[in-house]
Amino acid sequence: MKRLLGIGFYLLVALFLFLYAQSLDFTGLSEIQLNVGFLIIATLLSLGVRFWFARIWAYFLSSMGVQISASDRRELNLVYAKAWLGRYVPGSIVWVAGKVYFASKLGIPKTKLAVSSYLEALIQLATTIFLAVLLIVADPLTRSLAGDSLWAMLALLGISVVALVPKVLTWYAGLGYRLIKKQKLDPQSIPGASVILQGSLRFTLSALVAGLAFYFVLLAIYPQLGFENLLYVLALTAIANALSMVAIFAPAGVGVREGVLIAGLALIIDPSIALLATLLMRVMSIIWDGLFFGIAKGLQAAK
Repeated sequence: MKRLLGIGFYLLVALFLFLYAQSLDFTGLSEIQLNVGFLIIATLLSLGVRFWFARIWAYFLSSMGVQISASDRRELNLVYAKAWLGRYVPGSIVWVAGKVYFASKLGIPKTKLAVSSYLEALIQLATTIFLAVLLIVADPLTRSLAGDSLWAMLALLGISVVALVPKVLTWYAGLGYRLIKKQKLDPQSIPGASVILQGSLRFTLSALVAGLAFYFVLLAIYPQLGFENLLYVLALTAIANALSMVAIFAPAGVGVREGVLIAGLALIIDPSIALLATLLMRVMSIIWDGLFFGIAKGLQAAK
């Protein structure tokens, strides 16, 4: 049944893209020249984000008492890169299970791996939602588009902050862990306020850099995009990433992220360019994931 739902979802996505493309005027695209330099910058930024994610995970493990050497960090980078490819399978379980399985071979206790991976996902989601709402409020265009729902946005901002409070995080993390693992989560395994704050700040930085990477992808095909649109692109990217994380039925957020980006970009640039930029971003994301794995494998082999 789940497989049929997944197939149905992607058929709807394909149908939407086809019908949407039919309504666009692509005559102006013939004048577009791809700026490889901007794509290289976007690639460097996106690879940095992926390695930064692996480092944040290692930071959570360290906070739980796991001793990690420089050699172990290279191994964990490769583990993370392998598991990262699991995002293309619907649901987050493969991504988390991949980290637990591969990292346990390094002698790290499975319980600490599972808890750290679970907390990483929760804190990343809460932080991304917080940043998305904060950028919506900060950017004049998105703030005006929010209209009467601005107060709801501010409420969501407050909820995302409360969700990162250690006692609150311990409560809902324990509830989710019990539902998934059928086991009680030891409250002592939840990091303290300092670790959560550090992790949240690191995820905030990664979300901003990810948005900046998309901005350069846009510049690669549409250099007329002004610097005044940067904040809007960062906000849009954060919204798209947050919704794609919530949509666990969509592997790597395929379809969900694209829908948000296409709709949002069409408000500031030609819809045909918005569609092209979004599809280019998806293609580049797949390339970046492959490069992430290849570089991590090379660094691990060169130790």
